[in-house]
Amino acid sequence: MIEKFAQKLKANRRLILFFSFFVLLNAYFLFQSYSSSHHNLALYIIIFVVSFLLEFAACFAIQKFKQKSWPIEKIFLVFGLVVGTFYVFALPIGRAPDEESHYFRAYELSTGHLVSDVTEDGAIGSSEASNIEIIRDFKDNNVTYTDLINHSGLYPDDTDQSFIITSAYNYNIFSYLPQVSGLWIGKILHLPLIATAYLAKLLNMIACILILYFSLKYIPILKNLLFFLAFLPITMQAMASFSPDGLVIATATALISFVLYSIYTLKTSFSKKHYLFMFIICLFLSMSKIAYAPLCLLLFAIPKERFKTVKQKYFSIIAMGATILLILLLWLMLAPSMQSVSDSSAQVSAILHNPIRYLAIIIHSISANATLYLFGLFGGYLEWFNVVLSPLYLIPSIVIFIILCHNSYQENTITKSFKYLSILVSLLLVLVTFTTMFIQWTKVGETIIDGVQGRYFLPIFLLIPVFFLKTKKPSTKKLPTKTQQNYYLYAFLIFESVYAISALICTHL
Repeated sequence: MIEKFAQKLKANRRLILFFSFFVLLNAYFLFQSYSSSHHNLALYIIIFVVSFLLEFAACFAIQKFKQKSWPIEKIFLVFGLVVGTFYVFALPIGRAPDEESHYFRAYELSTGHLVSDVTEDGAIGSSEASNIEIIRDFKDNNVTYTDLINHSGLYPDDTDQSFIITSAYNYNIFSYLPQVSGLWIGKILHLPLIATAYLAKLLNMIACILILYFSLKYIPILKNLLFFLAFLPITMQAMASFSPDGLVIATATALISFVLYSIYTLKTSFSKKHYLFMFIICLFLSMSKIAYAPLCLLLFAIPKERFKTVKQKYFSIIAMGATILLILLLWLMLAPSMQSVSDSSAQVSAILHNPIRYLAIIIHSISANATLYLFGLFGGYLEWFNVVLSPLYLIPSIVIFIILCHNSYQENTITKSFKYLSILVSLLLVLVTFTTMFIQWTKVGETIIDGVQGRYFLPIFLLIPVFFLKTKKPSTKKLPTKTQQNYYLYAFLIFESVYAISALICTHL
């Protein structure tokens, strides 16, 4: 029996060393949190024990997945739902970027206000349920879990006190379908305010995880990279909040997956369900955040064989695009005009009169804030940049991203149309993002564009390795190389998630 145990230890020595290193690393970070905050030591001991048990259970599960040869999408579904649920409850309501504004907009939509009201003094909001203003208090103050418990019995009341939506009034129902569904269920069940809010966050996370699950299942290449990007702390935070960013990331990934599936895997012409899916995913993406509409141009990389003829291909895509554009324009006509902290007309004039200078401002902004964007993208900052994660996780994350991109370069080829469209779409998305923030949030005369965050570029990070892939028409007989499971990658992401969740919890004890 001792010999068998020794053999198992020897066979799994790498995993044991890996596990031991990250357990000690997370214990060190937890001790740092305790030393800086001086909270009850017993609470930190409980957090450490629970974290250790979760890490041990994850490594045990990975071993079982390896023995049973589970596909990567099933592993993601299990880990994604479990880790995502922890993020939902570790992140207090109102603490994600702009979450209080997104909550008010989702709440407004759940009451039947598809278009935000504009008051006589120009403020945008509604006169429903004044008690929901407590969400703004959670954002403005360092809310603790005790605060949440103390308000757990609070119900929305019907007093005529308006709430103001500061930055989400031009978002529509497509951006908040899971959240609004959660708010509706909470009202039907007559749940308290806080319970309803968390139910809505939970449904948003589940919807995003399910979309990413099917994206992982059908995408023929870049599976490990997609798994990695979906598990980044900043991605998980977006999916576990009221922000529409999680749904945007998931739908953008689904669109990329569909196009690659059409190139590599599908060998027949599109059926009606393919056309319907293509329309729905592009409509959701464009209506959720118009800045990501350029991603729909990737549809032009789908081989003509899927449409039977070249003429039908261009007619189908253009007709679909025109329909979505018409719906989008109709919404923009109905929604209140965009407000800004800058002189928008002056900023637009500056771009048109001197586009070269404007491009120089974008380049200067990227070079000046490169570290901020990079660390923000790989999860260095959570909540309102007040939860800062250690570089001991961030630097390996960046290295892993580079390695995964290099592996994709060695293992895959891509069509010229998809490669060049990916580059064009990515440049357009960057340009649109910076231009929006320049017009709306940057003061006249500034040489650095304010408000841009690394997380805005997550939907296109899956395309980065495509920039460098060798171009070759995929064979109709040979599918891309089968994805090699990287169980150490899965374990690293679980340990990183446990660390990030622990850091959130320690912030709000």
